[in-house]
Amino acid sequence: MSYTPLMRLIPISLAALLTAAAISTPAQTPAFTRAYPLAATEGVFAYSRISPDGRYLAYASQAFDTARPGVQSPTNLYGPAGMVKSQTVTIVDLKTGQVLYTERGIDPYWSLDSERVIYSGPTVSIWHRQSGEVARNVVAGNLGDYYSWAVKDGRDLILTITGNYYYLDGDKGVMPASKVPNCPGIGAGDRPLISKDGRQITTFVRGNVIVRDLADCDGVINTGIAGQKADFSYDGRYIAFHAQRAGTNHYDILVVDLKEKTYRTVTASLTGSSLFPNFTRDGRLSFRYDSPEYRGFMFASDFLSLPASPLPPAGAELSADRVWGDVFAEKDQPSTGYTMVLIWSTWSAHSPMALDDTQRAREYFRNQHFDLTVLSAVEPASQPDDVTLLLSRNGITLPSIPLTPAGLAQTEGRNQMPTTLLFRGDRLIDRRLGAQSFDELVNWVTAAGAKAR
Repeated sequence: MSYTPLMRLIPISLAALLTAAAISTPAQTPAFTRAYPLAATEGVFAYSRISPDGRYLAYASQAFDTARPGVQSPTNLYGPAGMVKSQTVTIVDLKTGQVLYTERGIDPYWSLDSERVIYSGPTVSIWHRQSGEVARNVVAGNLGDYYSWAVKDGRDLILTITGNYYYLDGDKGVMPASKVPNCPGIGAGDRPLISKDGRQITTFVRGNVIVRDLADCDGVINTGIAGQKADFSYDGRYIAFHAQRAGTNHYDILVVDLKEKTYRTVTASLTGSSLFPNFTRDGRLSFRYDSPEYRGFMFASDFLSLPASPLPPAGAELSADRVWGDVFAEKDQPSTGYTMVLIWSTWSAHSPMALDDTQRAREYFRNQHFDLTVLSAVEPASQPDDVTLLLSRNGITLPSIPLTPAGLAQTEGRNQMPTTLLFRGDRLIDRRLGAQSFDELVNWVTAAGAKAR
């Protein structure tokens, strides 16, 4: 990656990034700065994470390299042209521009003292910033990845995407792990992230971002907003996530005040899409930004001066009883007994893996004569040129159907990209958030009752 150090932390040109109609008074305009640019051929696998002190950036860089035939890895995806898409944990010193560490892997997350990073690599591993040492086999990999890190009662605590959590003794997980409990009316929720004090989590319930206690059923706050994964501020008062900008194909960052039950739209003045925010200890937000003018990581500050709006009424969640026409009003229902639809986006680096595994599953179901149609639908914010490039690069030929913003609003695709829907007849009977493997798709469809014709 090449760039001039002097260009990393300069303020963004308002003329380049703001439309004249969107410029507000200085007192109500957050300050935005560029932090680190992405290379033109570089993607980001899932979320980036800023260190608590705001100096170090950790993300899973994704790029295509020449494949070595016969080499297999859980973080490699082979395309039809002999290319491998690899995910590499990359840790950057934003002050100097130096890349401090790289290793094949995904899902890096910082400790609260900015000294360690946990990630999925050859094993579940922890990298030490000052010494450069790496501890391996922190826990078994089957407890889940996509970690979040807290300090609860003076002990380091790790939560995974599957709702398992465990304390650390040094660099080793203390077993047995615990599990986020089911609660009346909301269950356990999907794909949680933990607060910095280890007492609350953000999660998804019927399409909305929900806050609840980690270990019991208290402290439930329904934001009424369909957003993506929500990061806690260090004082626990705020959460931040991205959500679709109404009437557009862009995404904005929202900050919810859990005390006042209000929210602010941080990036309304920007013309591109703002994605995957996370807080620094001093109250700034680090996030990914995609626009023709700039593509990379940014900081936002001074956003609490923006006007706040009340949260939507609680209970404005997705209906449990949805049908085909609610989601795909512009496409007739297939005549098969079951239909599976992968909803994906070009800005989610999980999508190529999901497309590849869904395509493999489609061929399996066809060869086994299952009473099932497998389709794909790209979410509306993905640009047509980017869609064409991603599909051709990965050799994807899945049949595609149109999806409108109104249809997307009827799915948990606004929480997680990609999302897979399963219909029996015209009724939506289940959905899976995140990329599903070939085996997971086959087991899921079989368990739902689909059979060979």
